[in-house]
Amino acid sequence: MNTSPAVGTEVLSEALTESDPLIGQPLGVYRLVRELGRGGMGAVYLAERADDEFEQRVAIKLIKRGMDSDEIVRRFRQERQILAQLSHPHIARLLDGGTTPDGRPYFVMDYVEGESLYVWCDTRQLGLRERVALFQQVCAAVDYAHHQRVIHRDLKPSNLLVSREDGAVRLLDFGIARLLVTDPEGDTLTLTGERLLTPHYASPEQVRGLTLTFASDVYSLGLVLYELLTGRRPYVLSGQAWHEISRAVCETNPAPPSQVVWNTSGALMVNGESASVETISNLRKHTPSSLGATLAGSLDNVVMKALRKDPQERYATAAELSEDLVRWLHGDEVRAVDPLATARIVAKKDTGELDKPALQRLAVLPFKLLSAPTENYADEEFLRIGLADSLIARLSRLDRITVRPTSSVLRFQSAADPLAAARELNVQLVLDGLIRRAGTRMRLSVQLLDVNAGTTLWAEQFDESVTDVLTLEDTLSTRVAEAILPQLSRGERQRLAKRGTDNFEAYEAYLRGRYYWNQFTPDGLAQALTHYQRAIELDPNYALAYVGIAIYYHWLGLYSIAPPMACMPTAREAARKALELDDQLAEGYAALSLIALFYDCDLAEAERYERRAMELDAHNPMIRLWRSYRWMLEKRFDESLTEAALVLELDPQAPLARLQVCTVLYFARRYEEGVLQYRATIAANPQDALPRLGLSFALTQLQRYDEAIAEIEQVLPLVGDVPVYQVALGAALARRGSAAAAREIVAQLESAAATRYVAPGHFALLHAALGDTDKAFEKLEESLAQRDTWLILTLVEPMFDAMRSDERFVSLLQRMQLSAV
Repeated sequence: MNTSPAVGTEVLSEALTESDPLIGQPLGVYRLVRELGRGGMGAVYLAERADDEFEQRVAIKLIKRGMDSDEIVRRFRQERQILAQLSHPHIARLLDGGTTPDGRPYFVMDYVEGESLYVWCDTRQLGLRERVALFQQVCAAVDYAHHQRVIHRDLKPSNLLVSREDGAVRLLDFGIARLLVTDPEGDTLTLTGERLLTPHYASPEQVRGLTLTFASDVYSLGLVLYELLTGRRPYVLSGQAWHEISRAVCETNPAPPSQVVWNTSGALMVNGESASVETISNLRKHTPSSLGATLAGSLDNVVMKALRKDPQERYATAAELSEDLVRWLHGDEVRAVDPLATARIVAKKDTGELDKPALQRLAVLPFKLLSAPTENYADEEFLRIGLADSLIARLSRLDRITVRPTSSVLRFQSAADPLAAARELNVQLVLDGLIRRAGTRMRLSVQLLDVNAGTTLWAEQFDESVTDVLTLEDTLSTRVAEAILPQLSRGERQRLAKRGTDNFEAYEAYLRGRYYWNQFTPDGLAQALTHYQRAIELDPNYALAYVGIAIYYHWLGLYSIAPPMACMPTAREAARKALELDDQLAEGYAALSLIALFYDCDLAEAERYERRAMELDAHNPMIRLWRSYRWMLEKRFDESLTEAALVLELDPQAPLARLQVCTVLYFARRYEEGVLQYRATIAANPQDALPRLGLSFALTQLQRYDEAIAEIEQVLPLVGDVPVYQVALGAALARRGSAAAAREIVAQLESAAATRYVAPGHFALLHAALGDTDKAFEKLEESLAQRDTWLILTLVEPMFDAMRSDERFVSLLQRMQLSAV
C-alpha cells in the first residue's frame, strides 16, 4: 500500500473519507485524518499527533474489519515484531503500534511525502546513470531486510517512493498482506496464508505458490529495474487474466532491455498516456538508438540475470545485483553474462583471441557535404560515401584495428553528433569529415575523435584535385592508421598502400558500384553491376571489380531472383578471375565458399575456401557470418551461435547476424527461444521484413497458426510478390488445416513460375506442409536437377522432418553427397 500522497491518490482519499467512520477518530495518541489507500487485508491512513505534545504526521496501517480472525491477528503481531527490528535510511520506519478498542492491531509508520520512483525519475528526466543510482538505494533496503530475515514479497513501483524532503528512496509495505514466518521445520522463510501478490511483479515461484527465498525479491527487483530503464513492461499481454499473466511470468522470457526500445507495445503510462518511443527515450536523455546502444551489453546482462526463471540462476542477493550495477557505473566488466556473451568468450578462447591485446574499434562515418547539393548531386553522394567506404576497406587490412563495416555506418550519414553515433556503434574511435567541392577541386577536413574522452586525436585538411582521389586515399589511410597505431610495421604500411588499380576512372567506376551496391535495392544492384563492368573495361586487371561481379551474381542465385544455373557459374568465373589477379583477396575466397555451399552442396569445399578467407581477413564480419551458416547446415548449432555472437562483437549493428541467431534457434528446433529473438530483432529494425518471415515459420512450428499468418500478412504489402513470403503464409495455412487456401497459394506460385523463376524448393516445402509427400519429393528432385540454392536447407528444415525416414529422402541426400550430415 502507498503511504505517500502520490499523484492520483488525493481524489480517491477524499472519496473514501466521506464514508469512513474512522476518520477523525483517535487511535492511541493519533487522530486519523484520511485514508491513503487499501489492500486486500488492510488500509493505510494519514494520521496526526493528537495529544498536543508535538506536531507529527504518520501513516497508520490497520487490519480491515472482517479480516481480523485469531490466526490473522496472531500472524500480524508476529510480523509487526519482525518489522520493529528494521531500521534503515531507505525503509519507512515502524514508529509504534497498538490495538484498537475492538482488538485489531495496527502499525504506525513514517509518512513519506513524495512521488513513486518512476514518476520522480520521469518528471526530472533522469538519465540511466541517475536512475541506476536511485535503484541501488532500493537494493540496499532490500538487502538489509534480507539480513533481518524478512522477504518483502511485494516490490513494485507504488511501494518505492522518493521523498520530496531529501530525494532519497523509501521502501514501504512490509506487512499486513505479506506475512512471512519461520518454518518450524527449518530456517527457510515461507509464505503463509492466501496467495497475496501483485501478479505483474511476482516471481515465477511466487505465482506457482512454491517456497520463497530471497531470490524471489531479486526477481521483483529485476522487473522494477527493467521498467525503470526501458519505460516498458517486460511482458506484453493482451489481457489481464490471471492465467495469462501467470503463463507469461512462468514460461516466457522477456526480450533484453536494449531490444525493446523501438517497441510501441507495453509502454508504461506517462502523464496519463501511453508513452511513445521518442518520449520514453527523451525522458532518459537519449534517442531511441542511443538508448538501445547504452542498454546493450552490461545492463542487458544484469537485468536478464535478475529475471532468470530458475532462482538458483539469479543473483543470490540484492547486494550482488547492486554490486554489478556499481561495476557498470564505473565502466568495469559486470559478472552477469548472456548466452551469446558466453559464446563469444568460448570462441575467443578457442581461437586464441583472449591472449591477444584488445583491438582498437574504429568507425569511419560517411563524409558530409559542406556545400549545397548541385546538379551533380549523385556524383557528390558517391564521392562522400565511396571515399569513406574505400577507407573502411583499407583500414580493415590492419589486424590491430576493428573497423565497423560500411553497412553499419551508412545509417549515420546524416548524424550531427559523431560521438553519439560512435557510442551506438560501440567504438572507441570515430573518423568524421566534411567535403567541399568546387569545380575540379575538393577540400576535405577530417578529424579522428577519442569517443570516451571526447577529444580530437588528429585533424587535417586536404586540398586535392578530384582526379587525384587515389593519392588522397593513400595519404588519408596512412595518417589515420599512424594516429591510432604510432608504430606501424613495414608489412602494415605495405597492406595500407596496396591499391586495387592505378586508373582513376576505373577506381571511380568501382566506387560508384560500391555506392549503388550499398543501397541494396533492385535498381541499385543493377547499377552496381554496370559500374563494376565499366571498371573492368577501363582496367581489365581490377580484381576487386571482379569480386563485385561475383557477389552480384551469387546474390541473384542465392535469393532465387534468377535460376542458379544461369548465374552461379558466372559468379564462380568472376571470383576465380579475381583470385587469379590477386590471390590475397579474402572476398574472392569467401565468394567461392558460398558458391560451393549453396550451389554445389559441397560442405568440405566450402570450408576449404572459407578457411583461406579467414586466414586473410579474420575480422571480416560477413566471412564469419557465412561460417556460422555452414555450421548450422552441419547441425553444429552451438558452434554456429558462437560464430554469430562473434559477428555481433565485430559489428553490433549487423542485422543479418541478429537474424542468423534467430535462424539457428529455429533450425535447432528451439522455437520458443527463436520467437523471442525474432521479436527482439523486429523491435530493433521494424522495417525489415526478413525477421517476420522467420518468425512466421517458428510460430507455425509451435502450432500458433493465427499468429504466424498475422505476422506474414503484415509484411506482404511491403515485399510484393517475393515467393518465399507466400510460402510462409501457405505453410501456416496448411498446418492450420486451411488446405484449400494453401493450395490456392500453390496455384498462384505455379502461375508466376510461367513468367519468372520460382525455386522448386518453395513448392517442395509447401507440399510438405500440406502432407503431399509425393509432390514434395517431385519438387525436391527438380531442385536437385536445377541446382536450387534452397536445396541444402533440406538438411535442417523442420517442415521435412516427417519425410526424413523415407528412402527417397535418404537417396536424395546420398546423391547430394550429404548423407553423413
